Amino acid sequence: MKKTILGLFLIGFMYQSYAQDVLFEAKLKKEEMPVAIVENVSQDFPGLAVEEFYAVPLDYIEDDVIVDRSIKSNSDYNTYQVTLKGKNQILIATYNKEGVLISTVEHGKNVVLPVSVEEAVAKEFPGWDITKDHYKMINYKGEKKIDRYKLNIQKGKVMKKVYFDANGNILKVHKELL
Repeated sequence: MKKTILGLFLIGFMYQSYAQDVLFEAKLKKEEMPVAIVENVSQDFPGLAVEEFYAVPLDYIEDDVIVDRSIKSNSDYNTYQVTLKGKNQILIATYNKEGVLISTVEHGKNVVLPVSVEEAVAKEFPGWDITKDHYKMINYKGEKKIDRYKLNIQKGKVMKKVYFDANGNILKVHKELL
């Protein structure tokens, strides 16, 4: 019985790892990227250092995202991602092959919180201390930015992870014991 369970677990793990390899197939060098993207990255995100370039097998058609599994070479890709890094910040920018910015996802640590989030913590969790904060901002197609904050708060031996929007609204609360 143990061998059967272990065998099924390993088979499931192999399928899981194969599925993850399908989506992000090609890590590229700067020279392999379309010139328009390389030029726009430096203009769009001055002060951030480029970490990695990827060709992504996705196509954006209006508001839909389609995985294109028929890609055979780097020249067939239509979508690219660039990972950039700054002080306490990682940003992932997605571009089309013409160099048009499609979306960004930004992660930050130990950022200055908006007053609305600090007030919400004080009101909803009196006596709790903020022990760690993370920031995740998502911006799609130049539309309105979506700001999210994840805070670790602690009171005595109890710790919680609390998610807020930029207006201080609580989105989700996870409870953990120390």
